[in-house]
Amino acid sequence: MAVTTTVQDILDGAFAKSSKNQPGTIATSGVELLEVVVRSLRGLYAFAARVNPIAFSTLESVAEAAGFWERPELAQAIFRVEQASDNAEVAVVPFDDQQAEPSLLSVYEFSGGFNAITTPAGTPTANLDFWFAIRPDDPTPFDLTGVLDPLWIEDYNELLMLEVAIYLSQKDGRIDEVQGFSQTRNDWARLYANFLQHGTANLRRRFGHAHVVNVDSLLPMLAGGG
Repeated sequence: MAVTTTVQDILDGAFAKSSKNQPGTIATSGVELLEVVVRSLRGLYAFAARVNPIAFSTLESVAEAAGFWERPELAQAIFRVEQASDNAEVAVVPFDDQQAEPSLLSVYEFSGGFNAITTPAGTPTANLDFWFAIRPDDPTPFDLTGVLDPLWIEDYNELLMLEVAIYLSQKDGRIDEVQGFSQTRNDWARLYANFLQHGTANLRRRFGHAHVVNVDSLLPMLAGGG
């Protein structure tokens, strides 16, 4: 289903968390709180990239420029690179150990992009396909009717509302509310992480196993802090 949640929907839910919240008094909605929503959504996508990189992800083909490929602008966590012409895997190796994968086409990352390496397997050329976890699209500046990123999972809107509620309480000096909202937010964050880890439980693998993340160690990544 298409995402229909707007920034105003999140702000309305956040204001409703406390009778002490007065829209337009504690913080300005069109600039300040919109930025809180943007920062919160970025935090939740960064959180997801640590737990399950393919949850919010895409593929982008990047053209070669003299043995160099620019890093995709929206890439938050690149997890696979392929040569577009034949889908051959391209290894990303350290700049100071460029022959780390002699059996594969290879590149090393440096200064905003990726540089070709010649190995016994050859040299990557032309377009490379980058598979990566994305940073979310930001809502339109100053527009509270702007819709959230199209990949966002609306079942977890409560997380965004709580992030804004924490911000309002912090700014207004309501420490008791901050603690309560933070605990509730953390509970929702654990549910969010569980969904990201187990949303497709019948995945079959030939190699390795899915990693399990210590969710509590990721809570400081969220806009309201840990």
